[in-house]
Amino acid sequence: MTPTTSAPPPATAPTACPPAGVHVGTAVPLRVRDVDTDQIIPARFCTNTERTGFAAGLFADRRADDSGFVLDDPRHRGASVIVAAENFGTGSSREAAVWALAEHGIRVVLSPRFGDIFRANAWFNGLYAVTVPQSFVDAVWRAVDADPATEVRVDLADLTVTVAGIVQPFALDADTQIRLLRGQDAIGATLHHEDDVRAYETHRAPTPTTTARFPAAGPRRAHPAQEAPMSPEDRVHALYRRIDEGDFAGFAALFHEDAVYHRPGSPALVGRDAIEAYYRAERTVADGTHTLSRVLLSDGALAVDGTFSGHLTNGREQAHRFAEIFEFGRDGLFTRRDSFLFVLNF
Repeated sequence: MTPTTSAPPPATAPTACPPAGVHVGTAVPLRVRDVDTDQIIPARFCTNTERTGFAAGLFADRRADDSGFVLDDPRHRGASVIVAAENFGTGSSREAAVWALAEHGIRVVLSPRFGDIFRANAWFNGLYAVTVPQSFVDAVWRAVDADPATEVRVDLADLTVTVAGIVQPFALDADTQIRLLRGQDAIGATLHHEDDVRAYETHRAPTPTTTARFPAAGPRRAHPAQEAPMSPEDRVHALYRRIDEGDFAGFAALFHEDAVYHRPGSPALVGRDAIEAYYRAERTVADGTHTLSRVLLSDGALAVDGTFSGHLTNGREQAHRFAEIFEFGRDGLFTRRDSFLFVLNF
């Protein structure tokens, strides 16, 4: 079937986004966990500053490795909904991942969990990144397997997804919901209040310049950038993402200045500076990607397990499982890290 979109009357404010309200389309069952943005659009395709031209790179590596990749299945030709497994859109913050999906014709992604930045980019660009329980994802997969023509209906007004008679509510912040129901992008949402902005600017008292208010102020000392508040789970995801991206200063900033890092068969690293120095100069890994399978939160501690795939500094390929335990203080910074590797000849 051809995907359809219905909408309420358009807003009077200027808009760059088509009006949205109810989307109906068929679905692609993507039974793959931890689909990061480099899988969605590999970095070598991210050479364009425009929002178009990315569809050819969508899942390029998976399509090359798997001739039966589900997006190429003729039964799902024209589908506008991806029904994905957990942790869709993790990894780097590249907005091109959303642009590639949209240019391919995808309008909705259903998943039990998204990468936070991907989800924000998606809604900002009018792609519905809808968080639903795994049980609902399983039900949709079964329905689509039985009949690829099964319709998925997403209603932004009611905040519901309906498939095969099953109605699943979902959450969305009111600002995003109203903006999309009006068919607005972020600038259009601001211009919706243009009259109020002009009235305020017309009648407010003039603001003194900085030099007028602080005539004797000298050069300001630079202060280190402050980390935005993060949950323990987001902080540990950020840790592995920064390692993979080579952002060792940002990685070290997640640790308390007196943190201790215990590694298998090596002396403990004591202090944030020592941990950063090890990653910059002594680490035997040249590049690679960490993929988390589980993140378990306890009182003041986190346990994670996952896999690593990459290359060592001697050029040899490396793939192994790992588990780690993190302890953190009241400020959220990690105070201790214990690593356990399931690998030989590392």
